[in-house]
Amino acid sequence: MLGFVLGALTSALILAGSLVAVGHLLAVSDPLAPADAIVAISGDATGARVETAIALWKGRYAPLLVFSGASLDPESAPSAELMKREAVRRGVPDDAIVVEGSAATTEENAARVAELMRKRGLHTAILVTSPYHQRRAALLFARSFSPDGLAFRNHPADDPQWDANTWWVREPSRSLTMVELAKLGAVIVGAS
Repeated sequence: MLGFVLGALTSALILAGSLVAVGHLLAVSDPLAPADAIVAISGDATGARVETAIALWKGRYAPLLVFSGASLDPESAPSAELMKREAVRRGVPDDAIVVEGSAATTEENAARVAELMRKRGLHTAILVTSPYHQRRAALLFARSFSPDGLAFRNHPADDPQWDANTWWVREPSRSLTMVELAKLGAVIVGAS
C-alpha cells in the first residue's frame, strides 16, 4: 500500500511540475533594457497589455508606444486605437503613440510592426503581450524582425487572470493556455 501511495504522489508531483513548466515555457521574458519603442499587441480581455505598456513608457524604457491590432467588428475603431485612447487618458501624450490598426493576427502584427519600425528608423522594441501568448508572439516577431536587423525583448503583461504556476487550476486561463499551445505547435511545424 505504501508503494502505491508513494507512486501516486510521485506521479502527481511530476504532473504538477510539468504543468508549471508549460506555463513558464509560454511566458518567456527577457531582462528589460531601454529600447526605441514599446510594442503592445491587442487581444486581451483584461487590459493588462495596455496597462503594462503604459507602465513601461512611464518607466522611460522607450519614448514611443506602438499599439497594433484591428477590431473584430469592422464597424468599430481598431483595437489599437482603443488602446491609444486609454494611454492618452492615462497621461501619455498623443505624439508618443503610434497606432497600427490593420493587423488581424499575431503574424500580421509582427509584419506590420516591423514595417512601421523600418519606416521610422526604429531598431529595438520591447514586445508586450499576454504571458500565455508571449512565446508564439516572440517566434512570429523574430521571423519579421530578424531579416532587417530589428531586435526586441520580451516582457509579458502583468495579467491578473493568468499565472504560469497555476494556469490549469481555473477557467479561462486553462482554455486560453490550451488554445495557445495548439497555435504554438502550428507555428513551430510551419502551419502559420
